[in-house]
Amino acid sequence: MTGALSSDDGSTALLGLVAYGELSAFSQLAADAQRAPDLGGRAELATLAAVEMDHYVRVRDHLAARGVDVLDAMAPFVARVDALLRSVGARDWPEALVATALGRGLVTDLQAEALEGLSGDEAALVRDVIDDAGHGAFVEARIREACADPQVHARLAMWARRLLGEALAAVVAAFDAHPGLAAVVEGPSDGGDDGGAAASRAAVLKRLKSQHNKRVAALGL
Repeated sequence: MTGALSSDDGSTALLGLVAYGELSAFSQLAADAQRAPDLGGRAELATLAAVEMDHYVRVRDHLAARGVDVLDAMAPFVARVDALLRSVGARDWPEALVATALGRGLVTDLQAEALEGLSGDEAALVRDVIDDAGHGAFVEARIREACADPQVHARLAMWARRLLGEALAAVVAAFDAHPGLAAVVEGPSDGGDDGGAAASRAAVLKRLKSQHNKRVAALGL
């Protein structure tokens, strides 16, 4: 590895977070595929895992072209992302599907918030990475099947709301630890003072929450 990253290197920090998010998504989807109740579900999630790995490789190669080792770029986020994943570990197949749908959605929204703060080629890369990986229709259909049981429906509705709280707390912690990352995602604050920065952050978190709630409603939860 080439050494620690500067805490104010916003675009590299974002790409490091994206890379580790994609690597983690690959690992999680591959594991979830093993507990699918049927071969179709197993094949679908394994295919989605392969898509996430392709995304990781693309970000890795982009960073390498800039002279940045992807391991260095990811390192600051490993402990926080791993802790988040442990805290929201799905207990069964339906919870795993909800985590896939809503977790991916939150990550996509967070990355979309940063597009204006990135250079042209990096913004194009992030747009490609956050494109729907193809799991939307499959996951939604399986979640609705599971929710035919009222008890499962109630449990998944609570699970969806817990995911939001844990994820937003992790986002705030990442912003606090990496001011450059916060600046890229939140954009310039009005007036450049602490009050403006707080308002910018509040606006980002409000939009993330709103998009999450729309996804929850679309899933019938």
